[in-house]
Amino acid sequence: MRSVLPILLALAAGIASTSAASAQSRLFGQGFDGWTFTATTERPGVVNCRATRKVGGRDDIMAMRNDWKPYLSIAAEGRRGKWPGTYVYVPGKKHLEWRVPAEANGARMWFPMPDFGTVGDIAAAGVYEFSVPDSEDTGRIPLGKRAGEAWERVNQCVLANGG
Repeated sequence: MRSVLPILLALAAGIASTSAASAQSRLFGQGFDGWTFTATTERPGVVNCRATRKVGGRDDIMAMRNDWKPYLSIAAEGRRGKWPGTYVYVPGKKHLEWRVPAEANGARMWFPMPDFGTVGDIAAAGVYEFSVPDSEDTGRIPLGKRAGEAWERVNQCVLANGG
């Protein structure tokens, strides 16, 4: 049995490195206003384009895979679970409000959005808020004055990666 252990460990290391290699991330252009841009190949044919803004200890993401399905993501702050019917909205703009299925894994919370235009509206406003149903859990996410430009870069990344 002892002679098999090194082989099993080597196989496990090989599988782990193959998994890590399958999620290759690369920069996509110059960053600005706290935003950085990446294109991550998650599996063959699937690229996730992200704009990540790190300002004041926050880590906010606007992203879209090359299937044109966008999402927003924030630090989960310990949240875990699924919340269908979560409100995501631009404060003060009643016509810019969406109900989405939010989810969190303890590290990140994400909001799948209906289409890339909804994130474009949020980026143009430079801020959004969310409200988890049947709770007092809410948040305000400032995206900065150049969020619209950041979202445009995400769209360029999607186009450049087969979208």
